[in-house]
Amino acid sequence: MPKWKKDAKEFEVGINYAEGRGYSSSIPKPIIEKLGNPKRLKFVVKDDDIELQGIL
Repeated sequence: MPKWKKDAKEFEVGINYAEGRGYSSSIPKPIIEKLGNPKRLKFVVKDDDIELQGIL
C-alpha cells in the first residue's frame, strides 16, 4: 500500500476494469479522511467538471 506525503496535494491512482463489475480504483487515505470517512461516494457532473461528495 502506498504511503502519501503529509503535505501531498495530488494523488494519482490506477483504474482497473473487470467484465461484469465495471471500473474500480483505490481511493487514497488522505482523500477519504478529507471527505470525513464516508460510507459512500457520489460523483456529480456539472458542465465540464466532476464533483466528488462523501455520503456519511
